Amino acid sequence: MGTKITNTYKGDVMGMRSYYLIDNKIQSLEETESGQIEKKKTKTASVLTEQNVLIVDDSPINLIVAEKTLSKFGANCFRAISAKEGLKVFNQNRIDLILMDLHMPVIDGFKGTDLIRETEKFQSNPIPIMAYTTFSYDEVMEGIKKHQLDGYIGKPFTQAQVIGSIFEVLSLKQKKYKRA
Repeated sequence: MGTKITNTYKGDVMGMRSYYLIDNKIQSLEETESGQIEKKKTKTASVLTEQNVLIVDDSPINLIVAEKTLSKFGANCFRAISAKEGLKVFNQNRIDLILMDLHMPVIDGFKGTDLIRETEKFQSNPIPIMAYTTFSYDEVMEGIKKHQLDGYIGKPFTQAQVIGSIFEVLSLKQKKYKRA
């Protein structure tokens, strides 16, 4: 059936090391003490291969952090510094998933989500759009529901939180969007 990965965070906060439950063994992607762990690292590093992820955030640093995190798992990332640029990147590329910062100047992530969903491209091939924000879920819950975002990732995040949330949304995508 393949490698099973469960998002588990464990470890010291100072080191910010993320751990994953891989085939029922807690491991860090940074560990390379034996060939077996290295082999599993390679499998883990490719779990998002062939997934094109658009990251929309008005913070260049947040864009870089998200891209580096997702790239470790094999994702091909596109970055946009605004909702307007995100709409342009979405229309010009094959995108499988969008991480949308909710609080940006000019056009916020909620309106950006609506604009993407209104496009002919999205209408013919819907994809998941996830909230990606520094605000707690409770603070943005109403907006997430109103604008029908598919998931939530809070910043700052651990690698395990990001990958776990994305896996959840992508598995729901197969059920939700294949019927659409």
